[in-house]
Amino acid sequence: MSEPTLSVIVPAWNEEKYIGRAVDSLRHAVQVYGRKRGCSAEIIVVDNNSQDRTGTVAYEHGAKVVVEPVNNIGKARNAGVKAARGKYIAFCDADNQVTENLLVLIHDHLEDPQIAGGGTWIVPERRNFKISLFYFLWGIYVRASGVGVGMMHCRKADFDSFGGFDETIFAAEDVQLAYDLKKIGKPRGQKFALIKKGWIITSTRKIDQTPLFTMIAKLVGFTFGLQKKIRSKEYCEHWYEKAAR
Repeated sequence: MSEPTLSVIVPAWNEEKYIGRAVDSLRHAVQVYGRKRGCSAEIIVVDNNSQDRTGTVAYEHGAKVVVEPVNNIGKARNAGVKAARGKYIAFCDADNQVTENLLVLIHDHLEDPQIAGGGTWIVPERRNFKISLFYFLWGIYVRASGVGVGMMHCRKADFDSFGGFDETIFAAEDVQLAYDLKKIGKPRGQKFALIKKGWIITSTRKIDQTPLFTMIAKLVGFTFGLQKKIRSKEYCEHWYEKAAR
């Protein structure tokens, strides 16, 4: 079997409810990718110390499964990259689905020598006032900072060159990756950019579980002393007390 061009890494902690849906969506995108670009992709689910059937369900739906026993999102993502064989890597959360063209767009993005890496547009699977408010505030941050997340992607060689995800971070590790990609690309004349013609469809469960005041307080709080707070498991405990990714 030939080596895949693209590796998609899906970190998962207690995700038996969502992981099958995510893998099925990715497998369909892999088929489209193969037809349109003549390339193959692999799907790697990282079972991050789950206490349910996450790994079994992922395997039954056709993913390769690796285990990271320490419950930390950076460690889980890095474990997936270590198992990856593709020259391009992308990261998808376990409660996401993807548009069928997204892997094609990611491939084309990373074939462009002016791109260091990027993210994608994010669409919530449903909307209400609280969900719309969250994405409105997030949109302000994206426009102000020039970074975004979604399905993050880059060249594996670049990822390895700066050591991957910082494993001392308990949240917003994907935002940190965006800044790392901007930093590595700048001297090469490359930019970080978002794909907007394909997107992820994400569940709204964490927003649903979070009181409006708490959600706003966390978002505002992250703007002050971000680097310290994302390294505090106590401050980020909301992402770890229930399955979040």
